[in-house]
Parts: sequence; C-alpha cells; structure tokens
Amino acid sequence: MSVRRRISRIISSRRNAQEPVDPIATLGQSQRQQEENLDRARRSVADLAAVRHRVETLTRQAAADLDACNREAERAVANSNDDAARAALRRALEVQKRLDTLTQQRDDVDRQFRSLEADLYRLETSLHENAVRFESLRAQQGATQAALEVQGAVSASAGSSAETARAAREAEQEARRLRHLQAAQEELAWSDPSSPNLERAFEELEARDATEQQLRQLKGRTDRGRP
Repeated sequence: MSVRRRISRIISSRRNAQEPVDPIATLGQSQRQQEENLDRARRSVADLAAVRHRVETLTRQAAADLDACNREAERAVANSNDDAARAALRRALEVQKRLDTLTQQRDDVDRQFRSLEADLYRLETSLHENAVRFESLRAQQGATQAALEVQGAVSASAGSSAETARAAREAEQEARRLRHLQAAQEELAWSDPSSPNLERAFEELEARDATEQQLRQLKGRTDRGRP
C-alpha cells in the first residue's frame, strides 16, 4: 500500500470516528425522557379520571331514573291503572339496560384508572430514584473532575518547584564559578609585573614611604625648635 493511500485511509477513519459518548449526558437525556413520559401519564390519569366522573354521574342518574320508573309503576298499580303501570315498567326496562351498560363501563373505567394510577405511582417512584442517582453520579463526576484538576495543579506546581530549584542550583553554581574566576584573575593580576593592581600597590607603598619620611623630618624640626 502506497504512503498516500495509507494517509488517506487514516484521515478517512478519523473523520468517520464517532465522538466519545458522555455517560452522564446520556443519563441526563434518559432522565428528561422519563420526565416527559411522566407528564403524559399524569395527563392520561387526569383524562381517565374525568371520564370516570362522567360515567359515574350518568350511572347515578340512570339509577335515579330507574327508581322513579319503579315508583311510578307502583303508583299506577295502586291506582288500578294497568296501562300506566305497563308504560312505566317498559321505561324501567330500558333504563335498567342503560344502567347495566353504564355500570359495566364505570367498572371498566375504574379498573383502568386504578391500574394507570398504580403505573403512575411506580413511574414517579422510579423517576425520583433515578433523579437522585443522576444527581449523585453528576456530583461524583464533578468531584472527580475537580480532584483531577487539583492533582494537575499540584503536579504542575511540583514541576514548577522542581524547575525553580534546578534553576537556583544552576545560578548558585554559576555564582561560585564567577567567584572562583574572579579570585583566579586577581591572583594572576598580582603575579603579573605589568598588571594595574601591582602598579597601584607600588604607588601606594612609595607614597606611604614618602609620607613617613616627611613626617620624621617634620618631627625633627619641631624638636629642634623647642627650648
């Protein structure tokens, strides 16, 4: 395989490589999805509760209508009005059918409501537990990240301290080298007859001798002038 094709394959593989997945971000997205599911479940429970209330109201109304028909039939029988009694009983049969249907619907809706309510409770409990777990994992990740940053700072500081110490040692070694060089140069200067240091030393010595000689002469003249 040519070098150009190999480089092209490497570049292509890097372009097609997937980005690393953040598990905390994935868990957070799952948490938000569960919250949306919980909202939909709550709306479903509320809607079913409204349906159950309407069916319950219709069932009570049908029961009241049935009771009214039966009382009307009893009054008709008491008044010896068979036709009115028959009409009331026919209405009672119709109302009874309606009541039976509504009662069945009410029981079905009630079972659905209770089942959905139990599912909603389990979903709320699971979501709460997952939320606590998510916050705990996110806190752990933050603490781990902070610890890594602190360790990095400590390592950088240790490296900087080591670099500073090394620079100080090198500076001290350079200072000693310069002192030794200066001492050597001074020693060489005194050993060289033509060096400025030696000339200045002779000049100072000659000036000192001349000064001492003049001082002795001055003292001698002073002593002779005394009575």
